[in-house]
Amino acid sequence: MRCFQCGSEQAAGNAFCTKCGARLDGATVPELTPSDTDDKLAISTSAKEEEETILRELKEALKGVDSDKVQGDPQSDRPSSAPSKKLLVVSVVAILVLAGIIGFELTGRKEGKPSPPPAPIETVIAPPEPTPVATEATRTTVGRIAAILEAVEQYRKTRKALPPTLASLNRTYVDPAETQDGWGQGILYFVDVANKTFVIRSAGPDGTRETGDDIAVYSDQSETWLKDKEALINEWRTANAEAHAQLVALGSSPADPKKFEAARKLEEEKKKQEAEATAGVLKQEQERKRLESARLEEEKRKQAEAKREDELRQARLREEALRQQQAARRAEPVHETFIGPLDQWDAPGTWEIVKDKDVSALRVQGLGFLKKGQQWDNYKVEFEVRVNKESAGWVLRAQNSSNFYLFKLGSEKARAIPKNSLVKYIRLDTQYLNSLKREDAPGAAGVTPLSMKVRNKDYYKVTVTVRGSTINHYIDGIQVDAWNDETFSHGRFGFNASAIEQATIRNLVVEPLR
Repeated sequence: MRCFQCGSEQAAGNAFCTKCGARLDGATVPELTPSDTDDKLAISTSAKEEEETILRELKEALKGVDSDKVQGDPQSDRPSSAPSKKLLVVSVVAILVLAGIIGFELTGRKEGKPSPPPAPIETVIAPPEPTPVATEATRTTVGRIAAILEAVEQYRKTRKALPPTLASLNRTYVDPAETQDGWGQGILYFVDVANKTFVIRSAGPDGTRETGDDIAVYSDQSETWLKDKEALINEWRTANAEAHAQLVALGSSPADPKKFEAARKLEEEKKKQEAEATAGVLKQEQERKRLESARLEEEKRKQAEAKREDELRQARLREEALRQQQAARRAEPVHETFIGPLDQWDAPGTWEIVKDKDVSALRVQGLGFLKKGQQWDNYKVEFEVRVNKESAGWVLRAQNSSNFYLFKLGSEKARAIPKNSLVKYIRLDTQYLNSLKREDAPGAAGVTPLSMKVRNKDYYKVTVTVRGSTINHYIDGIQVDAWNDETFSHGRFGFNASAIEQATIRNLVVEPLR
């Protein structure tokens, strides 16, 4: 249920508004229930009808008596004893009827039946309770809202618009204490400048907006509200004339200039303190950032220094590794006269040391290598060789028994390869690469004919230089071949002879090339 006067929500059982005290529409007096009213009204109506019927019969009787007199009874000059008797009888009957009705009613009352009301139902309903006396907080709130309404109206008339904020009225409204309601909460001003409407609201005793105890004034209801609250407004205005004058004044407030000056100085001091505090915080923040920046720079410097040291260390390690690699790749001098056992060789059991004209030599049958020289890259090899069967073979840059360069010197009696020639092979994973597809040199990568005859009974001095990808061959000091290939960049030196081949080697010398 909503109060028709102040618009606040009310409980269904309330007879009067808990906010403004106005009687609520549809409320009933607790002492008189609807059922009691209906019973009493029915009884009252029945008794009244009976009374009217009796009176009507009496009037008819009297009319009959009067009519007899008018018609001029021939015996009218007789004494009027008969009509008087008739009137007396009728009167007695009426009295008896009335007495019977009264007795009936009294009997009904004794038996608990409701009696008709002595007056219409409207006179039975109790009058509304008087409006509760307003508290000082309510009076203060209503008075200040009324003063604000007055100031807003003056502003609207003067400037043809609503004030956007209460502070636009005068400087008094800058102080929040001047616009507090009676419960210490701020009085709120909501304005729709475009539609020229506003609401002034106090949250009421509970301090919560949009509840039943709010005191709110809408722009279209302000005049009605001021009339309803006129008494409270006048009381507050009388007791707070100075405060009223300050709130309703437009522009400069009539308050004491010293008060404004003190407030201004206080505000300036407050702003100064806030500025100093802000400056202090800013200075601290700048110092923190400076220290953080310095710390980061120091970390960067240390990281850069550590990085440089690490790079130097890595460079030294690479240099040492390169030096070791170069040292490993640099061939060590080897001078093999084949006098003693073959301790420097990974040799098969078919190799044999022999005496040839009192000179020690190596008879080669099968594949064997020097133990050292796995990383040798550039070196020079010299040895004396004699072909015993078919051809003599030697190995350069051998990675293992399946990957190496193989060179064969074909004798004048060779049948498996061209006679008096230098045949070149590339052995890679048990296969021969770059095959010339020659029937006389299966799997060969190249064949170089020699301008000399290779006799089986003679020794020939062979010199081989290996530098980069170039391999040069010299026989008895004459260059017979220059070959370029990049399949192998380093490896050991050795000798090879197949089952149908045999050769004798003596005076082997290996030297590194610069």
